[in-house]
Amino acid sequence: MSFFYLTPVKGDLPVHLLEVILFNRVEYLKTILSGKPIIYNEYVVDGSIYDNVGHFTLCVILILCEDREFTEYILKSELELFRRRLISLSAYELRSFAKKILKSIKKQNKVAKLIESVQILCQHLMLKEVAQHICSVHNSACTVHSIHVNFKQCLRLVARRQVELTNGVATIPCGRWLQYLITLFRENLINRINTTDVAPLKSDARIMELLHKIKKDYNLSKVKPNVLLSRDVDSASRFFPPCMLNLHQNLRRRHRLSHTQRFHYSLFLKDIGMPIEESVEFWRAEYRLHPNGHHSCCHNWEKDEKKYVYGIRHMYGLEGSRRNYPSVNCSTIQSIDNSCSEGGCPFKSFDYQNMVPLLKNCSEPVLSQIVELKKKGLYTNACMFFMQNSYSKSDSCDSCSFNFTPVKYYSVASKSNEVKL
Repeated sequence: MSFFYLTPVKGDLPVHLLEVILFNRVEYLKTILSGKPIIYNEYVVDGSIYDNVGHFTLCVILILCEDREFTEYILKSELELFRRRLISLSAYELRSFAKKILKSIKKQNKVAKLIESVQILCQHLMLKEVAQHICSVHNSACTVHSIHVNFKQCLRLVARRQVELTNGVATIPCGRWLQYLITLFRENLINRINTTDVAPLKSDARIMELLHKIKKDYNLSKVKPNVLLSRDVDSASRFFPPCMLNLHQNLRRRHRLSHTQRFHYSLFLKDIGMPIEESVEFWRAEYRLHPNGHHSCCHNWEKDEKKYVYGIRHMYGLEGSRRNYPSVNCSTIQSIDNSCSEGGCPFKSFDYQNMVPLLKNCSEPVLSQIVELKKKGLYTNACMFFMQNSYSKSDSCDSCSFNFTPVKYYSVASKSNEVKL
């Protein structure tokens, strides 16, 4: 299959797997637009069945939701994903990509004008010498090769005066081919969304439930956290997930954290709204205090201030590689868990006596259910169950099921408090 997505894959798929595929794709698209480093995701492998299913299902969701802002957001991210994939292809991969598109077009009974342009372009891209030329040191001014299409099929290039016109026929030089292919992908995607009739799916409870969860997740991610001041961290900690509450309590009690746990906690505070100047103030106040009890960290602020400030600025993307580090998710915390009392996932590594104090105001029935989930190794489920029963009796955390993070926990918990007020 091609990641140009001309035809959807056929077959049956369990609805729970469809949900996993869809949420993984949405999270991946968020990462694409955020500029964060891309991590391998088995559900978004170029041209795979999961990739195809995720793309077309997301198109169905866009049509059903009828939300212009959400649609533009997904269109922008899908277009950026296609652009990144396209420009990263080697000559061999570009030829293979073109051949897959031509094979898909051949199976269609009727070919639209727009697809005819795709066909013309791919017939050239599948040629070995042409593909090697395109994938070599190639710039937008190159005119070694060219194709001819009706001017109506490249209006964006015409409007920008990037092609020559002769009697309604546009000559597109090879320097513009990849740009043109991206334009064709965009137009094909928009056309599919505008013309596909999915009215019968409105009565499908499974699809409508997916739509509901996707919209909830999108709206939750749009909510920008309030600015968190250093002096307000103690009061805000009542909305922290147990893993971060544990780190906060350890820091307040011992005035030190190990390097990895300090890194995780700093990123968490950053992503729930703590500006860099407040972060510096927060860590300065703690690390000026004498460490309480035995601890592996022997640093203090007076001696290592420059080192600490540099480290904080580095996490905010202001030093070094200029990478704005994201906070970790539950899977990462659990995977690097060292079963110590200072950090890690309490639901995974803490025994009953150490876990319970972090689950404040937890009723016996809820605690019993958490213990059962813990025994089954469903640590993230246990955390979500605790959150739902502690802060919200609604279904507001349904959309958090995939790629759950301490930041999402805090968002739901603090938002629930605002509603109660």
